[in-house]
Amino acid sequence: MSLGIEEQSRNARKLCMAAEQLLSQAASAAGKDALDALEDCKGKLDTVQGLLAGMEQLVPQEPSHKRDVWKQKVSNQRDEYHSLHRAWERDYQRHGGR
Repeated sequence: MSLGIEEQSRNARKLCMAAEQLLSQAASAAGKDALDALEDCKGKLDTVQGLLAGMEQLVPQEPSHKRDVWKQKVSNQRDEYHSLHRAWERDYQRHGGR
């Protein structure tokens, strides 16, 4: 059974919060611990990216009175994803990731 747009949105939010925590962890760690946190973060961000793609496909199926709200929610979550991904890239390069 596939997840509906609300469940995907909820999961994406949780994963973004977890990614933020991992970025914070990586910032206060060094060496392998930092890279491990960043690898975990990347996995979460990749999952968020997939959820966002699924949500974008589901928006047109929403009732017309909810469609604009969902377009905005997906857009906001995509912006959050991009912000976290940029932070991940910066931190990954700083810690010597390849």
